[in-house]
Amino acid sequence: MNSLYFAQYLVNEGAIAEREAKELLKEAEKTTPGLAMVALAEGAVSASKLSELMPFEKDAFSKLAVAEGLLFASQVEKLQEARSTDGLKTAQALLDSGKMDFMELGRHMAACGSMEGSPFKEAVRRIIEEQDEDLAEEKEIYADFTELFMRSLMRFMDTPAIVNFCSPECEEVLFASHTISQRLSGSVSFVSGIYVSDKVFIEMAQRYSHELIDEADEMAEDSVSEFLNVVNGLFVVDLGKRDYDLDLDTPRIGKNTKPMGSRQLQLCIDTGFGSFALVLASDEVTLAETHRY
Repeated sequence: MNSLYFAQYLVNEGAIAEREAKELLKEAEKTTPGLAMVALAEGAVSASKLSELMPFEKDAFSKLAVAEGLLFASQVEKLQEARSTDGLKTAQALLDSGKMDFMELGRHMAACGSMEGSPFKEAVRRIIEEQDEDLAEEKEIYADFTELFMRSLMRFMDTPAIVNFCSPECEEVLFASHTISQRLSGSVSFVSGIYVSDKVFIEMAQRYSHELIDEADEMAEDSVSEFLNVVNGLFVVDLGKRDYDLDLDTPRIGKNTKPMGSRQLQLCIDTGFGSFALVLASDEVTLAETHRY
């Protein structure tokens, strides 16, 4: 199973409802996968055998597996050393909540492991095709950037994350928000940005900087700006391999504003610590002030 993509695969397949995904990711972030889930993901024990053994306590599986002759002690030791990935945490959260059993999880793990392509890119393509056909020309570059952004988000901020098919819930951020955007100029014109509530903004800053930050201040702005700059720098390198010559402009920061860009797409990004909008556009976004009515 490709653990990086597991949650996104489930959303794309409709196995997780759009409105359930946010809470599932929060639960997954604080969940520790049991040995049985690791064994299932590694193919060491089948889903049918795990179902036969149910019910059992998560922490009791290692002794049970050895007693039943399913695993050798050496196998248990090796599985216990496996890294606790976001995909395994998501699977364990689904099992713990009763939303899926081992049989269903096993089927989804096998399907996710054998799929081709990126579920993140597939999500962006579907959103554009279903919601805004005018962005057909931008579809592939937006999908490529989102793939890189999501991988970087999960890596640098240590969180499970998905591109959700819901509209970004921007009403949550209208009156206490930050917008950070950065333009790539040269062979192509491309802008990426983050539209986020101050609460989630502060959490992003803390996770990226590994510093204690409790206000949406200049330190927080520098941290999130640096994250976006790193992602865009990686994207410039990727595009350079295709013979695009690009430069990065200085990130722009807006407070209590909403982005309004040319050929703009806003994607709802759900993570284990909250949600925000990823903003993509073909030219620099205008930061329009928000007003309370």
